[in-house]
Amino acid sequence: MKLSSLHIKSFRGATQPFTLNFSQGKNITLVYAENGNGKTTIADAFACLCTNSIGSLTDKSDAEATYLKSLGASNTELLIKLTTDNGVYEATLSGSNKILKNPDKGQPKLKALRRAQVTSFIEDRPSERYKVLSYFIDVSGIQKSESELKKLISTLENDLERNVKSLSDANATLNSIWEKEGKPLGTIEAWLAAEISKDNTKLAAELSTNSGVLKAWHSFQSIVESIQLEKAKYTKVLELFTTAEGELKAYQEKHGEGEKDLLALLNETKKFLTVKPIVDKCPVCGKDNKKDHLLKHVNEQIDRMKELTNLTNAFNLAKKEKDQLLQKLKGLIEPFNKGVIIFQTGASKLDSYKFKDILSDISSSKETKENYDAFTVVQSQAANEIEALQSETEAINKSLVLSNSIKTNHASVQQLTKKCEELSALLVLAKPALTILETSRKEFIDSELESISGDVEAMYNRIHPNEGLGGVKLFLNRTYQSSLSLTAKFHSETDIAPQSLYSESHLDTLGICIFIALAKKESHGDMILVLDDVVMSVDEKHLDRIINLIHDESPNFAHVIISTHYRPWRERYRNNRAPNANVQFVELRGWTKERGITQAKPQLVLDEIKHLLEPANFHRENLSGTTGRFLEALLDFLTLNFQCRLKRKPASDFTLSELLDSLSSGLLRLLKVQQMEKGEDGKYNSTVVKEIDLKPIIDNIKALKAVRNQVGAHFTFDGALVSDSDIEDFAKATVQLAELLICPKDGNLPDRNKTGSYWETKSGSIRLFPLIEP
Repeated sequence: MKLSSLHIKSFRGATQPFTLNFSQGKNITLVYAENGNGKTTIADAFACLCTNSIGSLTDKSDAEATYLKSLGASNTELLIKLTTDNGVYEATLSGSNKILKNPDKGQPKLKALRRAQVTSFIEDRPSERYKVLSYFIDVSGIQKSESELKKLISTLENDLERNVKSLSDANATLNSIWEKEGKPLGTIEAWLAAEISKDNTKLAAELSTNSGVLKAWHSFQSIVESIQLEKAKYTKVLELFTTAEGELKAYQEKHGEGEKDLLALLNETKKFLTVKPIVDKCPVCGKDNKKDHLLKHVNEQIDRMKELTNLTNAFNLAKKEKDQLLQKLKGLIEPFNKGVIIFQTGASKLDSYKFKDILSDISSSKETKENYDAFTVVQSQAANEIEALQSETEAINKSLVLSNSIKTNHASVQQLTKKCEELSALLVLAKPALTILETSRKEFIDSELESISGDVEAMYNRIHPNEGLGGVKLFLNRTYQSSLSLTAKFHSETDIAPQSLYSESHLDTLGICIFIALAKKESHGDMILVLDDVVMSVDEKHLDRIINLIHDESPNFAHVIISTHYRPWRERYRNNRAPNANVQFVELRGWTKERGITQAKPQLVLDEIKHLLEPANFHRENLSGTTGRFLEALLDFLTLNFQCRLKRKPASDFTLSELLDSLSSGLLRLLKVQQMEKGEDGKYNSTVVKEIDLKPIIDNIKALKAVRNQVGAHFTFDGALVSDSDIEDFAKATVQLAELLICPKDGNLPDRNKTGSYWETKSGSIRLFPLIEP
């Protein structure tokens, strides 16, 4: 049986008509959505149409079929319609809230597994386990409590780990200081006691005094430098002034003082005539005359006295500059005097230095010039003493810093020790509390008939290989009516009750294996299997094994529908970290009452990159960012496989550069892939079609890695300078690397070690060398 489409209207979250079309040739459909966006509505539609259940409402107390219809809809509006190659099946809701099916029998066989069913199946008493296929107990409240308590324990453990590390660091710092000091007093405890009891008041005061003297010195030294600079300027200008004055006097002696006075009078007259709008009389003699004639006559006389004018201007300019510089020097000399007196006062108190004798000729009662002249004589001697003072001050500061470091770290040790004790005490209380909470819903583990024990055992060992677990047996307990018993092994012990020794996650995966085995038993290749949010949170390895298990078992079912809000599951497919060739992706976006269930158009990241590389779809930022994230996923796979050296991080959120740099030169020299020949039977054999070294491709990616940050991750000026061709080259190089690593048949990466010599894909199409980093 092949599914064509599912149409739902006015059913639960489908407030607007929604149709899910199934891809032909693919018998696994992954429906990804965040909570509250409609994935359970789809799962419930299958359950209501194909079984006598009302879906997830069965897990709730006091649930009624009336709640199957969408908010605001009437019973008659509800419709579920499934189209297959065997026919069309419909379900509606009667006025009495009864599900009516058309046809009334012969619906496709279906088994639906929800998270609540997994836990309830494991936890039910043997007498209730037999009814597991038709009745389930909701344990969401306990799960929520367990989740919160686990979060608390995780937070406490992280806090304890962080504080223990800080405590270790503080102790290590103290031990390092003690060793560098030559292990004084024989033991670190005695040394610490002595250091903590030290009174650094005197040393701190000495540091303060010395620092004050050094500050005073540096402060007035800048004034001294300014005085010397301005004095040099003044000397030069004074020479110019003396020359200009001599030349003007020589001219006056030759032509008399009257000419100078006449020139001054003419210039004043010119100024007067220039500013007056109307002049009828000469302002000097009082005779009638016009302004223009008078101004012309005055200018002619001034021009005849040009030499005197030039000499006068040169004299005035030189005098002005001399007076300005003199004034500036006078402005500097007082700050100098104040500064040198402050320095002398402070420095003279330092009995171990010669400042008092050196500066003896400087006094606040003397003229500033006297103090300046006296200082210039002893400046070099004072500078030598300052140099020695500077060295001593640095030594004192170093000693105080060291002492403060010892005291600070010692205080940290005391505080952190107390904090660690408090956190440990809380953990001692929290962990047993979690155990008690878990034990309350772990009295028994559900099982199925002994006939499926072999399948359960095989599936469970695929998820948990070489963990000393398994040996699962399901059998009917003849002692009690309708009672199923479950036993397993734990390392050397056999036929034990796994709920007494297995961890929570191991019990959960056991429940999934039992349910799939139960469904498989009833299926003859014509059953639809629905897995609705069965995996909450698992690590990468176990998630990959669960995915592989579902893929391996999917041929036993007409169709497998997986709904999940667990993004890593979606990303494993999108980034080719799991076989995706047989998977249809369905992604649901944010739900609203007005819009209902909304379907996005998800695609593999590699296909998304190729789409963005097309000229019509090219987008610089989107292509750079998407390529960078996909490249990180590929490099994460490589570095994990080869156990490359990476700096420890709390979240293992390694950057692109860190991942690329972790591929050692030794590994890159040997890193290659072999593409294998596909035989007539459709299987890959041991004939190598082509061998490709990966180092040139990775080197090319390294040269272009800045594109991701500059264009795809941040807004920078440099990002605007990156050419479109560089972005395309970065994306194409990543696509090239991906296509060499990804299986052309199943769409997964070479993550299997079957030979002990290389990694290979599930189908054997790709081999990756070497097996381990050299």
